[in-house]
Amino acid sequence: MSYNYIVSNGVIVPDTSAIKTEVEAEWRLIAGEDATIDPSSFEGRLIDAKTNERISVARNNSDLANQLNPNMANGSFVDAHLSLIGGARDGQEQSTVELTLTGLIGTNIQSGSFVEDNNKQLWFLVATAQIGAGNTVTASFRSVNYGPIPAAIGEITKIISGVVGWETVNNATSAVLGKIEQNDISAKRQRRLELGANTRSVSSSVIAAVFKLEGVAGIQFRENNTSATAVIDGVTLIAKSSWLCVDGGVTSEIVPLYYNNRWGTDFNGSVTSQYTDPISGQVASVKIERPTEKPLKCLIEVRVTQSQNAVADVQQAILDYANGLVEGEPGFALGLDASPFEIASGVNAQLPNVFVKKCQLGLVGGVFSTDTILNEIYEKATITLGEITVTIVE
Repeated sequence: MSYNYIVSNGVIVPDTSAIKTEVEAEWRLIAGEDATIDPSSFEGRLIDAKTNERISVARNNSDLANQLNPNMANGSFVDAHLSLIGGARDGQEQSTVELTLTGLIGTNIQSGSFVEDNNKQLWFLVATAQIGAGNTVTASFRSVNYGPIPAAIGEITKIISGVVGWETVNNATSAVLGKIEQNDISAKRQRRLELGANTRSVSSSVIAAVFKLEGVAGIQFRENNTSATAVIDGVTLIAKSSWLCVDGGVTSEIVPLYYNNRWGTDFNGSVTSQYTDPISGQVASVKIERPTEKPLKCLIEVRVTQSQNAVADVQQAILDYANGLVEGEPGFALGLDASPFEIASGVNAQLPNVFVKKCQLGLVGGVFSTDTILNEIYEKATITLGEITVTIVE
């Protein structure tokens, strides 16, 4: 009897019952048609053992074959696919946040200056900033500690490094979480982006280059190739220009890559930085956009078969989904809608002992609904632990 599970169009994983029927037939060829195959007999247990052995071989073959597909690989096989294009898995990363600094016009705040959040976590200024018109400046900060250091809106308010003329600090947006170590999901996305870095497409080149920066969690990019101002996906772009919205990362690191990959087009956006071309010395005003956060709340009803910490487990599962930590799920990414159905699926994928009966979303301060929360391409849904209500039902 043949049991070759590798064929020209892939790997076959036959049904367990089909394999057992094959093994029983082989046993009868050896021992005769009247041979005992009762599951409780010695012969029956041998047949079960052989069946399990063959199904294990078939599944292992299937798993191994899947590793050849860069989009389905995991573990060290992801590293192998990255190495083929000269890449490597990223190490741990710090959280990043954009802070608004206020004080006297002309005050220089040196890179490395520290602030502190409500949880006693320290953050440092990435590049020297100068307070300008309106007595404010927006600057990028990184957490001192590595990993997913959170900071909700309005939680960073304490200045640690005393600078004459620097009066207040605050964060109008929440921090983009860092990483302990790049997981397989992120590493596979990195591979696709690095392939795009070698393309001649402006959009692919810009996205691939910027996405490789530490702390970048999401990108939206649009172009207007016409000779007139145009509204594209809800964004107004001037003639012959491009628009880049980046979630996370440091502005001073984003700007050079954007400038050098956009092929001479003009810029759009509310965040303006000066960039000096290192070859020509020409100074350009480079504009980018930062996400508009849309804080959400979630009300979820679940039935639990077995769990000692069901409420906390479900809350963490929703946070992991929102932060893009669930395999195959983008989560609350920049420009994507927020769906109660997708959240429920994300919870079920992580917690097999939990059945979601109903999931509702709403804007903070608004009403709950089972409808999808629609986002513009420059908007990003966010959620915090305190806005997740879990109800256990029978």
